This record gives sequence, structure tokens and C-alpha cells, in this order.
Amino acid sequence: MTDAARAYLQTDDPVSAARVLMRADSIAPAEVRHRPAVREVVGQVARDPDAPATITQLAINLGVL
Repeated sequence: MTDAARAYLQTDDPVSAARVLMRADSIAPAEVRHRPAVREVVGQVARDPDAPATITQLAINLGVL
């Protein structure tokens, strides 16, 4: 799912990237919260001005924003 989020981010679709990451967080929260590569993508998506508030909140909770 991280690769899908990166792909959405590269195609300038932060909303879909956030959706995929939030889905990943609901399925495997430990992966999202503890894997550095996933945390990096969460931060990248959250920094986008069009990112939804849900991913921004997750990034704040993870300390990557």
C-alpha cells in the first residue's frame, strides 16, 4: 500500500494517497506507525496543501509533521 500511496503522490493525487495510507493504518497500524519508509510517505502526503485533515492528524500523531 505504501507503493500505491507513493504512486498517487507522484501523480499529484494526495487525496488518494491519503486514502490508501489511512486504509493501511486501519489494517496494519503497527506497520504505518513503526516503519520509517511508511512514516516518510505519511509526512510527504500530509505536507501537500491539498491533503485531507485525516492524514495531517495521523502525521501529527506520528511526529512526522
